[in-house]
Amino acid sequence: MIAKLYRSVIPLDLRTKIYHQFLGRVVFFFRHLNVIVRSKFMYLFQSFLPKTESNAALAFIGKYGITSYPAEYSRKYLNLSVQVHHDQVLKLPFVIHGEHKLYFPAFFSDEKVIRDYRALKTEQDPESAHRYVRSLDELKDRTLLDVGAAEGIFALDTIHLTQHVVLFEYQDYWQAPLRATFEPWRDKVEIVPKFVGARSDSALWVCLDDFLEPNGIDPLFIKMDIEGGERDALAGASRVLGEPRDIQVSVCTYHRPHDPEFIEQLLQKNNFMTEFALGVMYWQKRVSRGVIRGKKGNLLGV
Repeated sequence: MIAKLYRSVIPLDLRTKIYHQFLGRVVFFFRHLNVIVRSKFMYLFQSFLPKTESNAALAFIGKYGITSYPAEYSRKYLNLSVQVHHDQVLKLPFVIHGEHKLYFPAFFSDEKVIRDYRALKTEQDPESAHRYVRSLDELKDRTLLDVGAAEGIFALDTIHLTQHVVLFEYQDYWQAPLRATFEPWRDKVEIVPKFVGARSDSALWVCLDDFLEPNGIDPLFIKMDIEGGERDALAGASRVLGEPRDIQVSVCTYHRPHDPEFIEQLLQKNNFMTEFALGVMYWQKRVSRGVIRGKKGNLLGV
């Protein structure tokens, strides 16, 4: 009743300002209260507790506050200097990433671009649990299937190495930024505005087995980061994963409980050699492995 009255009386723009400046922090605190208390305990008494990655991550949160990347490397990006530019023709904000322009949606404020870019730099730090590869050179001469491309920073980082790139990204607000970012490589980059899942339909969904069937692409690198849809997407790639082909994968495992174990077993069942990225992440009140990487076992000589 109070919430309904609040929404009816206070205009949306004012509610948004109140949320970002005050109310959001209060809501966040109470939603994460158990973790905040537990992490403070871990920080204060870490000398007496088992030396596990999970305990170390919670102790870090107890000292510095809640973060998805609870390790020292993340702190160097907190105040990373980021300059936001504006393309006056395309009406899109962008940053200079390495030597290239990385575009963002038109409705992103400069502050959001800065926050998001810092987060992107953090997640692909060599020590990050969200790091997709040990070395970018692993993509040399491969076709990259970037499943859940968003802004496309991983494809941009490897654009000088890959033979061909397919960006799977359904969200409409990413289409213009992706086209702008990859305009210099439009002959080798394909954007597929669909969700990737367990099966295909004509409008919204495509599965990788169907997408790859007429192409027979090798060598292949599949990166998946689709907010909890990884299991379905892997189910839709069962034929591709099971074939004796030159294939590497990098799949996010932190979105859903038990995904690290489930996806590791699935890949190993299909003769992949697997490893997790270093460290752990904090997500949805859980400490979890962030990314699993896989290569076909017969490609590694085992």
